[in-house]
Amino acid sequence: MQFISQILEHPSLIAYFSGASNYTWLQFQNGERRLLSKSLTYFEEQLPGFVRIHKTALVNPTCVVGMEAPPRPKMAGMVRMHDGTELPVSRRRWEDVARLLQARLDVSDVSVNEPLTAVQPVSHPDSPVLPPVIVLAVMTGDALLLARERINTFSLNCQLQQVDSGAALANSLLLEPTDQRPALIILDARTNRSDRMLTLRSLKSHPQLRAIPVVWLAAPGEDTMQAYALNANSVVVVSEGPVSFTRVIEQLCQYWLTMVQLPPEVVVTTSEA
Repeated sequence: MQFISQILEHPSLIAYFSGASNYTWLQFQNGERRLLSKSLTYFEEQLPGFVRIHKTALVNPTCVVGMEAPPRPKMAGMVRMHDGTELPVSRRRWEDVARLLQARLDVSDVSVNEPLTAVQPVSHPDSPVLPPVIVLAVMTGDALLLARERINTFSLNCQLQQVDSGAALANSLLLEPTDQRPALIILDARTNRSDRMLTLRSLKSHPQLRAIPVVWLAAPGEDTMQAYALNANSVVVVSEGPVSFTRVIEQLCQYWLTMVQLPPEVVVTTSEA
């Protein structure tokens, strides 16, 4: 039950649920699958942002990339998930499902065989829009999904970018204009520590990049002295569990993007500004 409670706190990790009598298959966005001893109706009640498309399927609308209407009367429709999985849409639910997905994903049209695309916001010429501040995460898997979920809830004008490996990161950043470089780099050294160490060394050894703040995320019990010796700006030990990780991400971004004086070309604004 503790596992289910933790998962319900972080719905962005979930792609969809498939009902199996009084049990439910949980499909994570990273491809993992778990059988849970709860009915599909239970998860439908706990996750009002998800859409029940069939008596056997409950989906995360952010993972839906396409829809097909029922080809003929008394036949089911279909939604296509980000991993290519096709799930049935009950013919009796089709109109409601199409309307819900259209509203939730803010799309202008849902048509057969066409992927769902978001409507671009309208900009007003009299109110200049500042580009988002970039937070670059060298991380993968659930950590990346949790970080993206947390950053998306901030009132800060920031954007998360990601790379799996940082070995070539320094050379890549040198090709970018100065004002398009990240304001903060987070190295998740709990996985692939050797790559993260190489990344940190290359970033801090280059005069054009060493001023970018780099945060090193360490596992409990890890020796942190080497990261400090390579001039990491912060070394943060992250306890096990998604709650602890998301709290760390929030505190790091709030500190580095609102309290610290960043280079002059980096401008941070809040939605209330």
